[in-house]
Amino acid sequence: MTTIQKEQIKPTWNTDKLHEMYSTITASNMLAAMSVLGKHGEEAMKEYKSATRKPMVEYYKKLGVKTPIEVIKAKAELEANIFGSVTEIWGDANEAHLTYIKCGMWDAMKKCGGMGCGESEAKMKEGFESCVKEFANEFGLKGEVKMEGEKATITLKK
Repeated sequence: MTTIQKEQIKPTWNTDKLHEMYSTITASNMLAAMSVLGKHGEEAMKEYKSATRKPMVEYYKKLGVKTPIEVIKAKAELEANIFGSVTEIWGDANEAHLTYIKCGMWDAMKKCGGMGCGESEAKMKEGFESCVKEFANEFGLKGEVKMEGEKATITLKK
């Protein structure tokens, strides 16, 4: 039998490791929830998406962002700091764009098995587009997604 003395564990992970692990855990939870909820119908999926979108919308609204470029910039900052995404943004108060050069969540979903075939990847792209549209609508904006290979560009318009 091994006995150890009490030990306080302190954080030692670097930022890249934090991004990787947080993205992987979040992607795994999301994929599991979608898999289970998918068995209970579209209404359950809609309710889940709405419930998980609500705190994010509240976060951005507390920041006071309103215009497309303000929302895009805040989204890019969160994505970089939480998921390790690499993005480029541009635009103005009427129309703004965010291009993912590297998306931490997308990469994590691929690693978690969420996109092993063309059909599952197409469903994930469709879900992403729907998420962007619904998120934009919360700010009275129109949202769209354009996919080009591994890059995706979100556009928000008044």
